[in-house]
Amino acid sequence: MRNSSGPVLDEWRIDTRHSTLRFWLRHIVVHQIHGHFESWDGRVLVDPATPALSSVSLWIDLGSVSTDNLERDEHIRSVEFFDVGRYPRATFTSTGVRVQAHANPVVLGRLSLHGIEQEVEVEITDQAARVDPDGHERRIYAVRAEIDRRAFGLQWNQDLDVGGVVVGDRIEIRAHVETVRASTRIAPTEPPS
Repeated sequence: MRNSSGPVLDEWRIDTRHSTLRFWLRHIVVHQIHGHFESWDGRVLVDPATPALSSVSLWIDLGSVSTDNLERDEHIRSVEFFDVGRYPRATFTSTGVRVQAHANPVVLGRLSLHGIEQEVEVEITDQAARVDPDGHERRIYAVRAEIDRRAFGLQWNQDLDVGGVVVGDRIEIRAHVETVRASTRIAPTEPPS
C-alpha cells in the first residue's frame, strides 16, 4: 500500500536474544580468532513492493567484544585496536539495496568504525518466515560481509620470527539475524553510555 507521501515501509526490530553477530580473522598465519559482540541492536525497514527501497540501521557496542580470552579482549578494546574509550561504538547505515535476479540481495551502506566511515557491502540471505507461538511475525536472515581493518585505521600488528604477521587484515563478519515485525515504528534501543 502506498500514499502520496511515499512508500509504506514495514518496520522489523532485531530480536538480539535470538540473533548473533560474529567475526573471524586470521591469527598467527594458520589459526583464526573467532569473536562476537554481546551488545548490539538495530532496525530494518522493508518496502514489500520495492525491496530496493528498504533500509537497515545498526549500532554495536565495541566494548562488548568477546573472543573467550579475557587478555585478548582487553587488548582488542585498547588504543591499539578499537580504542573504546574514544570510539565506544560502531554504526552501519544503509544507503541502498542492490536486488539481483539470480543472487542474494546486497545492502550497500556506510560503516563507521574507529572514527572512520567506509562504504561496505553486506550480502543478505532470507532464510525463513514464521509466526511464533505469541502470534508475532518473524523473519530470519543470514548476513555476510568482509572488511579490511586497515581501512578503518586498525593498523596494529607484529612481525613473526617465522615470517608473516600476528593478525590478518581481512575480517569476515557473519550474523544470524532474527527480526520481529513491529506494530508501530520503534527506534532501536540506545547503546550504553
